[in-house]
Amino acid sequence: MSQPLAPPVRFSIPLAQGALSALRWGEDRRPDLLFMHATGFNAETYDALLRPLSDRWTIVAIDQRGHGLSTVPAEPDSLVSWWPYAEDLVQVLDRWVPPGTPPVVVAGHSMGGIVSILAASQRPQAVKGLVLLDPVLMPPMMRFALYTPWGLKKARGNRLAVGAAKRRPVFASKQEALATYRTRAAFSTWQPGFLEGYVEGGFVPDGEGVRLACAPAWEAATFGSHRHNAWGALKGLPMPVRLFMAGKGSTVTGGLAALKARAPKVAATVIDGTTHFFPMERPDIIRQALADRLEDKPLPA
Repeated sequence: MSQPLAPPVRFSIPLAQGALSALRWGEDRRPDLLFMHATGFNAETYDALLRPLSDRWTIVAIDQRGHGLSTVPAEPDSLVSWWPYAEDLVQVLDRWVPPGTPPVVVAGHSMGGIVSILAASQRPQAVKGLVLLDPVLMPPMMRFALYTPWGLKKARGNRLAVGAAKRRPVFASKQEALATYRTRAAFSTWQPGFLEGYVEGGFVPDGEGVRLACAPAWEAATFGSHRHNAWGALKGLPMPVRLFMAGKGSTVTGGLAALKARAPKVAATVIDGTTHFFPMERPDIIRQALADRLEDKPLPA
């Protein structure tokens, strides 16, 4: 009988402004895969997805600024686009993949997918392939509207931003938080291990118990600051790109038709019967896609 795979090791990645907290699965060496989480989540949320790959590869998942245990500054009023997130990832790539070294695979879910696109556009030589899990790709005209004062104000008042700002920030314990979240419909489709990872990596000690590591105000600011040319960056990427979309409620606005029109080289698949949380619902599909990119397999037609 094979031995269970080891849990991840937490470590810090120093940056110019602070430090990113990260988890490493596999050997203590340069990663083969860098993974970027969705808004409001954290690296440990994806343990159940990534750990099974660590028998062959080294994987690092990062707590992005304002999330998890990272200490890079996260001031909600200063966030007007996702470029600060991408610039953090660029610094990580510069650290681990300097010019002349073999590139790595980068993957991301939702906001993490956009961060991966933007960073890869700045350091294409460092990335040998992307796996994008329902990246938040909005219509170009909507992005242009965000450059007007009224547009940015409206974005910060969108349903997701308002909902995030109202999230309960403090619980008596992680056990109470987990029990509460298990009653929520949004998490009912998640496979075992994901919600547990989200709570374990997403709360820090507080005088009243534990509080969300990603402050509701920062999560809301992130939802309201999608002001960057992600479509343009995606279209110009030279490396193989594998993109998955939710069967229902995908954040790739316009779906497959928009993707084929704007970025025809991207290999895209809709996972029927899933929501935006499909990495938690069908980790088998995503894990195989990550392995395919790590093995440099041809993209599906």
